[in-house]
Amino acid sequence: MKKLFKTDFVIYDKKTDHVLDFGNGDIVIFGSKEDADADCKGNEEVISCNDLPQHWKEVILKQINKD
Repeated sequence: MKKLFKTDFVIYDKKTDHVLDFGNGDIVIFGSKEDADADCKGNEEVISCNDLPQHWKEVILKQINKD
C-alpha cells in the first residue's frame, strides 16, 4: 500500500476547499514544490499532501492505491 509523503505537493484553494485535478477527478500530484508553484494561480497555494484536510488525504490515498 502506497502512502503520502511530505515531498508530494498539490495545488489547493483553501477558500473553496478544492484541489487541482485533471478534469476526471484524479488529483494532480507534483513531485516538487517548484513544479507546483509554476502552475499555481489566483487564490491557490501549494501545500504538501500531508497538510491537506483529512477528506482530501483519503481521496488521494484511494487514487494512488487503485489498481
